[in-house]
Amino acid sequence: MRITAPRLPTPRASDARGPGRHGTGGPDLRTTVADLTTALGAPDDATWGIYTPAIARWETLTGRCVPAPTQRGQHGKPVLAPPFVEWLMGLPDQWVTHPSLALPRTGALRVLGNGVVPAQAAAALRLLLCRHH
Repeated sequence: MRITAPRLPTPRASDARGPGRHGTGGPDLRTTVADLTTALGAPDDATWGIYTPAIARWETLTGRCVPAPTQRGQHGKPVLAPPFVEWLMGLPDQWVTHPSLALPRTGALRVLGNGVVPAQAAAALRLLLCRHH
C-alpha cells in the first residue's frame, strides 16, 4: 500500500478573488495558502505544516526553491502570489509573471487557473497513446 503526502489544492481561475471553498466543500488554494505562514526560506513544518513533504519533493523535482506563497495585497493583507502558483504548476520561472507581460495579479491568477499543468498533460497523452499500441 502506498501512502502519499497531502497535496495542495489545484489552482483555479477563481483564486484571484479572496479565500473560498471548492465545490466539494474543501478549502481551495487561496484559502489553504492564507492559512500558512509566509516565512521565506526552506520549507519546514512551521511554514508548510502537512504539506512540507510535498513542497520539498517538488523543489527537488523542479530544481527551484519555492517562492513565497503570498504577497502583500493592495489593502496590506496577504494574498495568493502568482509566482507561487506558477511554480506549483511546474511552469518555467516568469512564464506568466514576467514584468514585460504587465499582467495584474488577478489577471495572472486567472491565466494560471485556466492553464494546464504540462506534466499532467504529458502523462495523460502518454496514457491515451499507450492504449492504442
